Amino acid sequence: MTAFGELLAEHSFDPGDPGTPPKAMDDWERALDAYDAASRALRGRKQVTVVPQLLQQGISALEDLEARVSGAPLPQQLPPCFFDSRHGQATTEVRWAPSDGAKRLIAVCAADAIRLREGSPRSLSGHLASAEEAEVVDSPPLRPADDLPVPWAIGLLVLLCGYAAALAAAGDGPGAFVAVIIAGITSGVAILSGLLFVGATVDLWALVRRGHLTQAAFARSTAGPHGAHEHVYVVTDASGRQREYTRHADSRTAKPVPIRSVWYLPKPDGKGKAVSSWAPLWLPLRILVALPVLLGSAAVTLYLIPGRLIIALLS
Repeated sequence: MTAFGELLAEHSFDPGDPGTPPKAMDDWERALDAYDAASRALRGRKQVTVVPQLLQQGISALEDLEARVSGAPLPQQLPPCFFDSRHGQATTEVRWAPSDGAKRLIAVCAADAIRLREGSPRSLSGHLASAEEAEVVDSPPLRPADDLPVPWAIGLLVLLCGYAAALAAAGDGPGAFVAVIIAGITSGVAILSGLLFVGATVDLWALVRRGHLTQAAFARSTAGPHGAHEHVYVVTDASGRQREYTRHADSRTAKPVPIRSVWYLPKPDGKGKAVSSWAPLWLPLRILVALPVLLGSAAVTLYLIPGRLIIALLS
């Protein structure tokens, strides 16, 4: 009850915004009505068993609301989490079997799906849930090493060598291979800066449009790449799905704070994102740095490929 009340109080939806879909207002009213009904039932102490169902109706209403406002399709309605209805609405289906039973398809929340996938020894409900017993249905299989795009890299290398040969044949022999090497470097810089620019722009737009500050709870500490240490925090969105926010720690002995303020960025595809509380500062900074690097490296690449060849053919 407390968590759902805070979720309503901190929600970014404004009924007075122009262009709000009419059905979004209905979803908002359904969420408020569900909270009021659950509050009355909890105070009465006679219908406590209906409180989880009422809160689940409110969470479903908020999930529909976010889908309508963002223009995404309405989410599939799944029952509450199999292991504990207090976890909220299920987000995926898994094949699970108790220690003495056969596998069956059950609906679980995002946190329990992670526990099943990682082989957590026991869920909150007490059911055994080992990695051997569970199989997440919608998890895409990992690509084997044989499927990595090595032929594409070889093909690109052949094209660059062919371009260098064409430059040499057109009379620009001395700098042909040097131009190709430099073009390969600048094109890589252009791709990386372009990805950085697009990612920062998308996140900044989501932040300005519907982002809101929320609280993330510490979940676990993990070993990051190259011996680094990381603290993982968890944010629960309006639909009950959990998003992780990772913060690098100074050392293995650094103690994490139990609660950290983060920005939550809803996305049109329903896959929200949690970013640092400094996001309003470093997202514009990333854009300002990435844009000139992107334009400069792209201009140099275009001058070298195919600009040098065109100049050599026309001269």
